[in-house]
Amino acid sequence: MNVNEKSILLEKLTESHSAIRAAIKGIDLELRVYSDGDWQVRDILGHIATWDREVTRSLRAYLVGAEYAIPGLDEDETDFNEQAVLDQRTLSNQQIVAEWEQARVDFNDALSEIPLDKYPGDLLYPWGDERGSIYKLVEFMIEHDLQHKDEIDRAILAAEKD
Repeated sequence: MNVNEKSILLEKLTESHSAIRAAIKGIDLELRVYSDGDWQVRDILGHIATWDREVTRSLRAYLVGAEYAIPGLDEDETDFNEQAVLDQRTLSNQQIVAEWEQARVDFNDALSEIPLDKYPGDLLYPWGDERGSIYKLVEFMIEHDLQHKDEIDRAILAAEKD
């Protein structure tokens, strides 16, 4: 990986975050996203922030020659995700947005701190049952952002039809 590729990767990560920011501008963050569940837009933001923080922990561990995986996480991340959402329900909408924004800043900072020669390395991903390059991990997180953005977009469209 070279400096230009690292810059492009950081830019793509910023773009996916900005796309969500644009999608949620002016909407009710308590809009329910899934018809078969109780997650709201604010829960999706908190969920993304949770995973950004976990990825940041993995990256920071990798930077110092260690490894990080979420303690006690099994193959099904549902319980982890649900508990994180429940924990964040005590936060206001403004706090959720601030957490989401800060988690991405921290993620970008961790990526920026890692030297180019460590990017192709083999790091443990925070979910613990997969290893790979930083590039692949960031691509996963960009896809994660875009998947949830699409879900938010669909919820907004459905609410507009009602």
